[in-house]
Amino acid sequence: MSNINNSEYDKADFQGVYQGKTLIDSAEIKVVPWDIGKAQPAISKVFDDEKPGKLLDVGCGLGQNAQAAAQKGFRVTAIDSSSAAIERCKKSITEDINFLVANALATQLEEKFDIILDSALYHAIPTNERVTYLKEMFRIAHAETKFHIITFAPEKYGMPLPLAIQLSEICSNAEISGWSVTSVSRVEYKGNAAAIADFCKKKNLEIFLDDEGFTRLPCWHVTLKVRG
Repeated sequence: MSNINNSEYDKADFQGVYQGKTLIDSAEIKVVPWDIGKAQPAISKVFDDEKPGKLLDVGCGLGQNAQAAAQKGFRVTAIDSSSAAIERCKKSITEDINFLVANALATQLEEKFDIILDSALYHAIPTNERVTYLKEMFRIAHAETKFHIITFAPEKYGMPLPLAIQLSEICSNAEISGWSVTSVSRVEYKGNAAAIADFCKKKNLEIFLDDEGFTRLPCWHVTLKVRG
């Protein structure tokens, strides 16, 4: 499996990709690769399994997960660092969702959330900033908060290192940040195959597709709770 340069990904242009610019310099990714036009199936299962409450969707992208949560009765705040993404959310989604431009490392939020959802954000945060991120999520959690993280897992037919993250790193960072791991499972994250075609070619990756033509990207689903 090929490796991707860490500093290259740290410089990914998340604002630009929502405006038709390439996400990274070494490959042409000009279409949002995580946009499948609907909520992620793995995320929809979270909404089915959890009791509706106050939910934070951190790194919400184009808002399909937030929309699905609102339709399930959750009271949703959805944040993203990309103002272009949030602008598109506000224009396209009619559900009562509080969409905000915010930095996940310092959200400026003061309320506490029952559920925090990280749908493929963790691996996009530079390695040396992940503890800061988890501590910020801890700050806006209460004793009963559940924190769901879905992030790329190392596997032959998945994303390359360091985008794919060892479970031991996630658990160690969680422990440092005041969280306890309550469950770990493997799930698939769906994506736009055409968007990453050039990336896969240049990084020599083989990614499987599902029956709808979406990429099947192996991920961890790690559930955290505030350590008592």
